[in-house]
Amino acid sequence: MTTTSGRTDWSTFDPFAPGQRDDPYPAFAALRDEAPCAHLDRYGVWLVSRYDDVTAVLRDWETFSSAQGAGLEPVGTPEEGGVILSTDPPEHTRVRRAVARDFTPKAIAALEPRVRELVRDALGPALAEGGVDWVAQVAQPVPTTVMAELMGYPDRHREEYCRWAATIFDSMGCPAGGESATLGEATGGLFGLVARIAADGEYAPDGWADRIVQAGGRGELGQSEVVSLLGGILVAAMDTTVNMLGNLAHALATHPEQWARLVERPELVPAAVEESLRFEAPVQPGFFRVTTTDTTVAGVAVPAGARVMVAFGSANRDPRRFADPDLFLVDREPNDHVSFGRGVHFCLGAPVARLIGRVVLGELVTSASGIGLAGSPARKANRMLRGFDRLPLTVRAR
Repeated sequence: MTTTSGRTDWSTFDPFAPGQRDDPYPAFAALRDEAPCAHLDRYGVWLVSRYDDVTAVLRDWETFSSAQGAGLEPVGTPEEGGVILSTDPPEHTRVRRAVARDFTPKAIAALEPRVRELVRDALGPALAEGGVDWVAQVAQPVPTTVMAELMGYPDRHREEYCRWAATIFDSMGCPAGGESATLGEATGGLFGLVARIAADGEYAPDGWADRIVQAGGRGELGQSEVVSLLGGILVAAMDTTVNMLGNLAHALATHPEQWARLVERPELVPAAVEESLRFEAPVQPGFFRVTTTDTTVAGVAVPAGARVMVAFGSANRDPRRFADPDLFLVDREPNDHVSFGRGVHFCLGAPVARLIGRVVLGELVTSASGIGLAGSPARKANRMLRGFDRLPLTVRAR
């Protein structure tokens, strides 16, 4: 990027560049100070980076619409982009209401015994051997199994669920003609899989998939909405949780003083999960909206029909909202991060992700005296997810 009078020309900035994905935070800090609403000529979008502006955009669905999808390129139909992510009220309200009963506090609390069993099964070998590839042995199998069981899907398709979920997120940040599969191809692959599962009656009775299909039978949902939900809920609540768990373990392994504080005060486990979500938002750079009218963001005129990126990772490091935002502090309070969004599109699967994070970290703090890096981690090469493909750790049993 070139500079003029000491300031960066942000029109050439690429939030998806490999170097930016490796460490996005210095550029985000400069953007917040110099161009909090910057037009990126390469993609024809506006990037919003300050916390107050990000939350304002997320809450104002009438001005900043989701009807063209949450990715870089507009979707052809709401179902292609995930019917919950790609609709506005009243359609969004109707669809969300059809599945909301499975996300009540009572329903989520009932999951804890099974989640704890899965976590202990995953951690046992790591503690016995003194080391673990955290992603392969804990961060991926636990949430993937939880979500497959909740949906009532066969566990034998686990690798396909993970592969298609990651591909969908990557394609959301891919411009037309890019190297990644298009969003239509990616969603078609996953939704085709779950549609076959549903058509063959492979899903378990009274699981979430069964109830979604029943809602379609009662006319609460259209058939295309049923298929979109069968895949969309799996994607939204699974792959982001995988990355949350990887980011959490990496933060603790590289901040031993914070691990020691957790061991000393295990009641901080829920706060530590929230801090990991703030410190390393699993969805980065962020989702997109489209303006329905001429508007102003951070004092900048944005025309109707413009595509706007809300940068979750930047908002979560904004010093205007968080003291010492680049420090990882397990006792940070308050911690109103935006990693699960805001407003009508607040993440439906957030309670499940929080439960899994709390149980994983609680069991780790109880059973391990310390963790550390056992080699070089491999960051995920994904345009919309921040996490790890490989995270080798030492795990010292108590």
